[in-house]
Amino acid sequence: MKRKRIPIAPIKGRLYFAFFMFVITLTILGGRVYYWKTVKGAEYESRAKEQQINSYDVMVQANRGSIVDRNNQPFAVSTVVYNVILDSRVLSLKNAREDYRTTQQNKTFAALQEVFPDLDYDELRHGVQINPETGKPYTDNSWKVLAKKVDKEVKEALEEQNLIGVYFEQDTKRTYPLKTLACHIIGFIRGDSKSGIESYYDKYMTGTPGRSFIAYDGNSTAMRQEYDPKDGDTVVTTIDYTIQQYAEDIVKETAEQWPSDAVGIIVMNPNTGEIYAMADSNAFDLNQPDEVLAMSDEEFKETWDAMTEEEKLDYKYNMWKNFNVSSTYEPGSIFKPITVAAALEEGIITPQDTFFCAGYVEMYDEKMNCHLRSGHNTLDVQGALAQSCNPAMIYISQKMGKETLYRYKKNFGFGDKTGVDLPAEENGILYGEDAIGPVELATISFGQGFNTTSIQAVTAFSAVINGGNLMKPYIVSQVVDKQGNIVYENKPEIRNRVISRETSDLMRIMMKATIEEGTGKKAKIEGYSIGGKTGTAQNGSRKVQDKWALSCLTYFPVENPQYVVLAVIFRPEDYQDGKQTPVPMTKKMMEDIIKYKNIQPSYAEDGTAITKKQGTVTVDDYTNSDIFSTLLSLDSKNLNYRTVGTGNIVVNQFPHGGTQVEEGSQITLYVEKGEDDEGTMPVPDVRGKTYSEAVTLLNDSGFEVKTENEKTDGVVLSQNPKYGVSVELGTEITLTMGEQQQEEEEKNTSNE
Repeated sequence: MKRKRIPIAPIKGRLYFAFFMFVITLTILGGRVYYWKTVKGAEYESRAKEQQINSYDVMVQANRGSIVDRNNQPFAVSTVVYNVILDSRVLSLKNAREDYRTTQQNKTFAALQEVFPDLDYDELRHGVQINPETGKPYTDNSWKVLAKKVDKEVKEALEEQNLIGVYFEQDTKRTYPLKTLACHIIGFIRGDSKSGIESYYDKYMTGTPGRSFIAYDGNSTAMRQEYDPKDGDTVVTTIDYTIQQYAEDIVKETAEQWPSDAVGIIVMNPNTGEIYAMADSNAFDLNQPDEVLAMSDEEFKETWDAMTEEEKLDYKYNMWKNFNVSSTYEPGSIFKPITVAAALEEGIITPQDTFFCAGYVEMYDEKMNCHLRSGHNTLDVQGALAQSCNPAMIYISQKMGKETLYRYKKNFGFGDKTGVDLPAEENGILYGEDAIGPVELATISFGQGFNTTSIQAVTAFSAVINGGNLMKPYIVSQVVDKQGNIVYENKPEIRNRVISRETSDLMRIMMKATIEEGTGKKAKIEGYSIGGKTGTAQNGSRKVQDKWALSCLTYFPVENPQYVVLAVIFRPEDYQDGKQTPVPMTKKMMEDIIKYKNIQPSYAEDGTAITKKQGTVTVDDYTNSDIFSTLLSLDSKNLNYRTVGTGNIVVNQFPHGGTQVEEGSQITLYVEKGEDDEGTMPVPDVRGKTYSEAVTLLNDSGFEVKTENEKTDGVVLSQNPKYGVSVELGTEITLTMGEQQQEEEEKNTSNE
């Protein structure tokens, strides 16, 4: 029988087709695997990690760096606290026996309720029960924060009980152990908002946060993973805790005695710009900045309750504001040293120049009064500063001209920020040179017609006495890390060279007279060499007579100033001339510093200098020299002095020139009036006075008097020679008498 042949072609076709389909299927499967692994792999991996890590993945806050004083006394510190967490997924114990699950859940909730009784425990209990439909706890968020920022003691008490599902998340808490002390300097933190040093140096104190998260295995066992944070750096201030405490006690006492908008003090090193203290009477507790301390007073509480919400907010903003850097006022007479220093530096005046003060100066329709309405008569430059004479400053400014005075005002930093390392510093208010007319020039000379800040004023004044350098003030000396390495450092920085050392030395010596015999006598401390300047200025409209800024600047020791103190009473209530004064504030501040630093006196009780044996020097021959150049020379040799007689010229001395003496010795100078001054005197201003008043003043000054047409009725309408002109004694002054047509309203720019 013949075998039947099977055709090979159809079989081969079917094999080829099967192989082809196999390749196609393999290609498709390979493509899908490639797609899942490469394209969707990252997404699936991320989802897997999310499921594993669950919802807990938090940033661990770094411990914020501390703020300390120059001696490491803490102002602001961060302490470790803890957030209490309940993980309902763990506490659900879904794979445990029912009795064990119930026992452990009851134990956990009982312990928590004892510490945190206000939580909704019905909701918490429901949240840890297993939903039969999903097989998971009912709560949407298995990781729940039960309490924030609890102390270490609370954490340890809960940990000892080995509670299932309870975890602790490390956090930090900012505290201010000194409460109100230096509150405006240190500042505070409210959410994302910060003030003071807390704001200015925030980037150094913040640190780098860490990370903490929980991963779960297949049995819902939590596995905690942590990356430690890097703590912030420590900010070291120039503030001396003790001096700051003294300053705050003084402003508080003054504010209670003389209620005002603000009372402030700054204590600074005039040579470096380091700030030792900065106090403001509007204090608040840094730990509770929203709390108004005055609320304890029943009368104030009634006022507070009557305020609108906007008024309450304004009150708090003013309370938080640092008066010494953020509030402006007219400086008044503490600007006069700038006027005099500029004129001396330019050679426009000499220390021997004299000025006549009749109690006022008339300019156009302005009558600019001196604080002594009867007038100072004749004053030299030192006397004009000591007695704070307005007319003398006006005469000096007229000699200078507006271009020169404006240039020096800008050079001394007025109208510009000082650059102090605190936020919210104001520029002050300074009008352009084009806006200065004759009246404005006069008022600027004694510190009115522009605004300054306290930090600006004390920095400018320091340049007058430190050798002529306008320094950049600073309140932080350095920033250090945990290992003590310096991360950032402030050093003394000269912003501008404004006057020569010779002019500065002369000013430093002349302003000693303000404290010895002038308007600052209440700041005198027996045995100590102190200089300074007082100031009083009206603020705002001249028709508003109750807006005043009272100020006093002092420095010591005069020979080599190490401390400059500015005290300000801003807008005192019911101001009475001479009653409210910041002069005693500066005296008390200096007394406290002297006691704290154990600074020895320069003079004995009888006024003689206490000799300090530091070597020997040769005394120059000062005979026929002017007194001011003599004092500069003695100061450069570290020699003390006393004067006998009155005048500007040295006629004799003891010890004599060429004598070897120890440094610190006292040289006695015998002085008389110089020949250039003999026989001449500026003519007093007698306009507006009666005939008898004018005759008395002119005769007492050494002049003869006659009137036109021998008329003596009415008041003096004009005089010849004019007032202020120096003429020989005995000169006849001609007066024109008559009735004043209209009594002009007195424009009073009273200033100490």
